[in-house]
Amino acid sequence: MNYIKLSIALLATMLLAAACQNDGFYYQDVPRVRIVGPSSWTLGTDSLQFSFVTYPADTTEKQLNVTLWVMGNATEYDRTANLEVLTDKTTASADLYRVPASVVIAAGANSATFPVILKRAASLQQTTARLYIAVQKSADFEVGISSQDHLLLKWNDILSKPSNWTSLQEFFGSYSDVKYRFMINNAGISEFDTTTMTWAELQYYKIKLVNALNKYNQEHPEAPLTDETGKLVSFDN
Repeated sequence: MNYIKLSIALLATMLLAAACQNDGFYYQDVPRVRIVGPSSWTLGTDSLQFSFVTYPADTTEKQLNVTLWVMGNATEYDRTANLEVLTDKTTASADLYRVPASVVIAAGANSATFPVILKRAASLQQTTARLYIAVQKSADFEVGISSQDHLLLKWNDILSKPSNWTSLQEFFGSYSDVKYRFMINNAGISEFDTTTMTWAELQYYKIKLVNALNKYNQEHPEAPLTDETGKLVSFDN
């Protein structure tokens, strides 16, 4: 009976050890760090996608908080982890982002959060920028597991026609990118949902946008708002 119990215990130990080795975060006495993007944007993957489209025109940059996690034990002293932007995997010009070259993980802590700043530019209305951040070896840390030793950030400011525009056309007229961006920048909301908004609410926003358009055109008498085809923007057609 004791032999059977001992065999079962030994088998359980071996299975547990194998599971730990396969979970990707197995610690073997060498401190390492892995990089993780904000869950609301990355959804557990090694890449992050962001768009400025639904943000007001005066929003010129976005801060995203990224975390370095220690694979190992906390220490009684500060430690430094190194980061590098890999230019061969990055298409964004250096003026479109800010990333620290190193991050301090404080004494007693097993993680540190740092900001990555993504900037808005007119070029992003036509193309998506890519930024590839990789963990590099430092005096305190080795690089972590390959699936989380980097983070790819992609962002743009590209508009796409809402799938429900057929329903919105009654209130806002025919679609154009210029019109839709004007709506986002002046309505105070980023989504016009005909399934949740009442007729009265949509009519209210139409009136608000007509007034904003009239104000814009009065302030720019020599250059009233035109769309990408050169046609005057209107909420009546």
